[in-house]
Amino acid sequence: MQSIITIITFNSKKSMRRLILPAALLLAVCVMFLEASGWGWNTHRFINRTVVYHLPNRMMLFIQDSSFFAAHAHDADVRVDYGDTSLYAERPRHFMDIDDYPNFHNLTRSLDTLIMQYGWERVKANGTNPWATVWNYDSLVAQLSRGDWNQAKLTASDLGHYVGDAHQPLHNTRNYNGQYTNNYGIHSRYESTMLSPTYYLSHLTLTPDTTYYIADRINYIFDYIIHTNSYVDTVLQADTYAKIVSGWNGSGTAPASYYNALWLKTRGITLEQVQRATESLASLWYSAWIDAGLISTTGVLPAVATVPSEFSLSQNYPNPFNPSTTISYRLPVGGTVSLKVYSADGKEVAVLVNENQSAGEHTVQFTASGSLASGVYFYRLRLGNFSQTKKFVLMK
Repeated sequence: MQSIITIITFNSKKSMRRLILPAALLLAVCVMFLEASGWGWNTHRFINRTVVYHLPNRMMLFIQDSSFFAAHAHDADVRVDYGDTSLYAERPRHFMDIDDYPNFHNLTRSLDTLIMQYGWERVKANGTNPWATVWNYDSLVAQLSRGDWNQAKLTASDLGHYVGDAHQPLHNTRNYNGQYTNNYGIHSRYESTMLSPTYYLSHLTLTPDTTYYIADRINYIFDYIIHTNSYVDTVLQADTYAKIVSGWNGSGTAPASYYNALWLKTRGITLEQVQRATESLASLWYSAWIDAGLISTTGVLPAVATVPSEFSLSQNYPNPFNPSTTISYRLPVGGTVSLKVYSADGKEVAVLVNENQSAGEHTVQFTASGSLASGVYFYRLRLGNFSQTKKFVLMK
């Protein structure tokens, strides 16, 4: 009979989330929670916010939304449902305990084959991050292709989360919380507390770099997971060193001297892995734009002579006009375009464009109806989060 109730508080990505559980289930839930946490929320936000510095100017619709990507960097964590035990649940998408498999450097890249070899329960327990990243990528391509920018940005944010998780060393090992090496609790100490505003979050840096088209995504993902796994021992040894230096025995709250020593030993790999995470994410976003037909493999749209490098809405000509005028605009990428005319008091009086258009230069003619009176009007161009408005005058 389970009569003991324990209240536990986690200070990790899911900051201060309290669970009331039977004591017999406490250890199992601790393990599940820590395995599903990746970088702390602060670091996920940093990755999603700064990744845009790697992107080419033709991806301005993403570059301008860095704050959106940061705000939704932890959506995937919020969706985790510990009651969902299916293979395709959210929780296993956040990690890949790759070293639980024999000869893991040569592990099959096929999820179906892996399940046949080891059974779906073991595969689920070890995580599905590589395949979840590919599934997410495919969704992003489809959304970009149909010009669904709002959903594409949410999917891109999730992609940033999964890529970020895969660059956290303790997300790529069965010993993810140091439970097998007398380093218990290192997961949260390393990813959340050490990289909190109290300690070393402000020390994270980014160097803008070039993005690349990733043709073989599953192997690309496995490569960075295997590379990240190579730093597991470094983190665990740093934890042991920090305990010795600080005199902390692992009980209660670790002192500042512990985190100072932990940072001293892990600073190099941590900065490298955060940089790598942003580079990998930028290249996957860039590749998705290419696969969606928005930009070419060289980062330049096919019609070089006619495709602009940025959005622009030209002044109509003639202006003033009666009864017709021409409006031109330039799009560096394709998508669902809206061009509408409004009266001076903000009422919509005409819809000139409301359709999916390709990148390039576009021209549309506006003929004022007989019911429109002389006066000042406005025309507004929208695509995704881009919006520009200009004024024109109808003079009868």
